[in-house]
Amino acid sequence: MIHILTLCTGNVCRSPLSAQLFTDRLDPKFFRAESAGLSPLTGDRMPTEMHRIVARFGLEDATAHRARALTIETLTNSDLIIGMSRHHRSAAVLLHLPAVRQAFTLLELAHIVSHIEEQDVRAVVQRHTDVEFAVLETVVRMRGMVPRLSPARRYDVEDPYGRSHQAFERSAQQIYDAVDQIAAFFHRVFATHQRKLQERS
Repeated sequence: MIHILTLCTGNVCRSPLSAQLFTDRLDPKFFRAESAGLSPLTGDRMPTEMHRIVARFGLEDATAHRARALTIETLTNSDLIIGMSRHHRSAAVLLHLPAVRQAFTLLELAHIVSHIEEQDVRAVVQRHTDVEFAVLETVVRMRGMVPRLSPARRYDVEDPYGRSHQAFERSAQQIYDAVDQIAAFFHRVFATHQRKLQERS
């Protein structure tokens, strides 16, 4: 089981939307997604604009979400830590230094997986019988081999909180597209792993 933790500032817009999208896109037998905030108003709900977007994306009812604070325990129990910005990623690592290996921004992770080719996936799957470990190992291994985005702000999802309807739409679309790209990569790894098992049986 891969435990995905998504992070933003208030845990009412970007991180809960991304966690809900991961939950929707990934097999619950292998993945669990949750979210937290660095400076949340604990117990707050999603803004109305985000409620509408969640409903339009066909996700679970957003009324159940309540903002919660990031803790070291949450970090240590997470296999993949996904900040909505470079600040969130850095804050997670400062709180728990071992997290540096599995901490990314959402757009950084989407950028990395877009450069991972089928032969890279096959090579990692061949080395590992544990498919969940193969997923994480592929991403971590490729991190230093993928060209960096420039300017660096391209790693950050726009923060829509307290802003216009258009800001919410732009931010949500960034998140939607990135999660789709990441989920598609995870599906590729699992499909490659299944083919390997079939070839050996």
